Order: sequence, then C-alpha cells, then structure tokens
Amino acid sequence: MPKVRTPVRKARKASPKKKIRRRQSRPRLGLFLLAGLFTVFLMWVLIREPQIAPLDLEVQTEQSRPSVSDKKVEKKTKPETVQSTTPTPTPISEPIAKPKPVSPESPKKGETELDLAIRRAALSLGVPENAVRRRKTGDTVRFSVPLDRSQMDLTYGNMVFKGNMELAGARLEKGEDSRNKQVLFFNHKDFPDSYQIELFYDSRHYQDRKPGKKITIVIDDFGVIGGSLLDGFFDLDRELCFAIFPGEPYSVQTMQRATAQRRETLIHVPMEPIGYPSVNPGKNPILLQHTENQIDRMLSSFIAELPDAIGINNHMGSLATTDSDVMQAVMNTLKKHNKAFLDSRTTNVSVGFQTAQKAHIRAFRNDIFLDSPNISQSTMDAKLNQIIQMSGSKNHIIAITHCHNKEKLDYLKTFISRLKKAGFTLVPLSEYGSHEVPEIL
Repeated sequence: MPKVRTPVRKARKASPKKKIRRRQSRPRLGLFLLAGLFTVFLMWVLIREPQIAPLDLEVQTEQSRPSVSDKKVEKKTKPETVQSTTPTPTPISEPIAKPKPVSPESPKKGETELDLAIRRAALSLGVPENAVRRRKTGDTVRFSVPLDRSQMDLTYGNMVFKGNMELAGARLEKGEDSRNKQVLFFNHKDFPDSYQIELFYDSRHYQDRKPGKKITIVIDDFGVIGGSLLDGFFDLDRELCFAIFPGEPYSVQTMQRATAQRRETLIHVPMEPIGYPSVNPGKNPILLQHTENQIDRMLSSFIAELPDAIGINNHMGSLATTDSDVMQAVMNTLKKHNKAFLDSRTTNVSVGFQTAQKAHIRAFRNDIFLDSPNISQSTMDAKLNQIIQMSGSKNHIIAITHCHNKEKLDYLKTFISRLKKAGFTLVPLSEYGSHEVPEIL
C-alpha cells in the first residue's frame, strides 16, 4: 500500500492563532501612545499661563477704569498719579508720597497736629510766618503770635486760635487776659506736652507788607443840609463816604444822589452819649434802656428808609458803644440785613468794633477826627502830621469829618489836597481790609 504524507509543517505555518496575536498587539500599542500624547497635551494646557484674547479698545478702556470701591482702596494704599483740577488735600494721618512745599495743610518735620493748627490759625489772621515764635521748655510748648492792632482785635484772634485748636482735638484749660496780651493754655489727650499761645499787639512785623498810604474819609451828619452846600460836597472825590442821619428832610435825596454817583453811604445812627439827656444825640437815639427788640425795630426802620447804605456808624454814643449788650443787639440786626459797622470811636473804651468782629460782620474803626476841636490852620497842620505818623505803622487810615457849613467844606478841600501831595490815596470804605477776617471755627 502506498504511504500517505501528512503536511504537518504547513499546518504549523498557517496557524491562525499566531497571526491573530500579532494583529491584536499593534492596536493596543497605538492606544497607549495616543493616550500618552493626550495626557502630555492636557498637562501643558493646565500648566501654561492663560492668554487673554485682545478686546475692542473701548471695552479695554472701560474695564481698566477702577470701580468706586477700588478708588477708595487706592487712596489708602498709594498716591494719586493723575492730577485733578480740584486736588484734595492729604489728611494729616496719611503718609505723603512726594515732597511738597510747606503749606497750612502740610505739617513740618516733627510737627504735631497742634503745631499745624496754630500755624493755620496764624496764617488765616495774616500773621507773617517769620513773626510766629515757637519754643519748648520742659513739657510746655509756647507760641508767641503778634497781631496788628489796626486790623485785628485780641479777643477775635483768641477765638480763631481756640477754634482751630479744638478742631485738632485740644482742650482749653484756661486763659489769661491783660490790656495788651492774652494767653491761652491747651492740653491734648494724645500728646504729653501742653501748649501755650500768647497773643499780643505788635505792628512792626506788618510794616513791610504795606504797599502804600491810603486814607478813607467819612463825612458825617448829612440829611439836614441841601442846596448849594450839598452840591459842593457832591463835587468832592467820589471815594469819600457820606454818613446820613435817618428821618431828616434831605436823607433819602442824599442817599439817592450818592447811589447815582456810585458813592458809598452809611446810616448815621444816633446813640446815647455820656450826659444824656442833657447832651442830646438827636432823633430816635439808641439808648441803654432799650430792649433788643426795640433796637432791632429801630435799626430795621432806618435800613428800610436808607436801603442803599452799606452799613451804619454811630453819632455820639460815648455811653451806648461801651455797653456790650447794646452793641450785641445792634450787630444782630446788622448781620440779619448784611450791613457793616463803622465804630466812630467817640470814646476810647468803645466795644463796638470788637463786638462787630465777634459777630463776624464787616467791621471798621475810626482813627482820627479831622475837624476836632476846630477847623483852624493849626488844627489842620496837627492832624496832617498825626496822619503821616500813623501811616508809619499802618497803610490804611480811616478819618471822620462833618458837613455842617461852607467853612468845613473848604477846610476839607484843602485837607484833601495836602493829603494827596503827601502821597495818600483816597479809597472807598468798602475797600478797607479790616473786614477780611477768618471764619471762627
């Protein structure tokens, strides 16, 4: 019988199992590689810095503007980099980012809030910075502050310093008062040192600041004269001020002519003199026996009659102007009507000017009567020399004269001519600087 050969080797080569194993191993390796690449890519995405897509210019500008809350934070952490048209002063408690010139709002090196408050008050009163003296003895800081007697009353200066110190947290312990000096003593709970402020009169520190010699002349007693005599006074320089009695035949006419001429007027208010009633001040005077309501009604009626007047001055009143209650009642009415007060100073102990300043109304004070005791040549010479001497310590003088007759008109004409030759300039009363006083805090 013939032998049958079995194809064993071919069957092994064609083994389907081995081929299937090779084909299955390739796709598994590719999946691993693909998974690895994906993992690397994912890690790269997570680690890299985020990139912001470019925005529209207007959107970027709007998003870059800080919110209201952001601005509040920025003010506490860093100085403003953009200058504003109305800059806000840096509070004392905040650090100053850049050096700035010394000013009332900038404390000097080593200065406390109380030092700053004193400097600020002195500057508001017009005191030259180099005139203020500071010295420390033990645990007391002493300030010496000279005031110009012609511009500022000690009591008013006292109130300005007190207001600034209390605003800084200080407490007034006590005060001492003498004729030409006032001393204030302060303490502060946060400072170990006590503070002492000495206010006194000394005009020497103000002489260099006076650019020229000025004089304001007020002519009293209008209202009772008319005709050619009144015309003669209206021909004088328009800088001269007319003080008009209320309730007289020519009172309203004089005011109206002065207003048309752009000349300033005052209401010449009769007030009680020493020796009243033997010494008669005229119609409807303000008396010590009057109540505040009576004074208010009287003054208000005068103002209603002569409304163009910028204020009042006293006729006589050597007793009324020494009474603080009467003067306070007068100032209350003037403040209500926004009128000024000129203290004629018919007595050296008048409290009118000081009371007006305390009431924070425009206040003026007469320096000299030109026609007293008479209108002789010797009086004119003496008065002119006196004015020239006064101009050495103050650059603006207020003088009063009267309009009773033609002789006084001629006297005044000659006086004005001599004043101009001596270098004086006539100035309206409203341009006098004594009303430029700081606000009491």
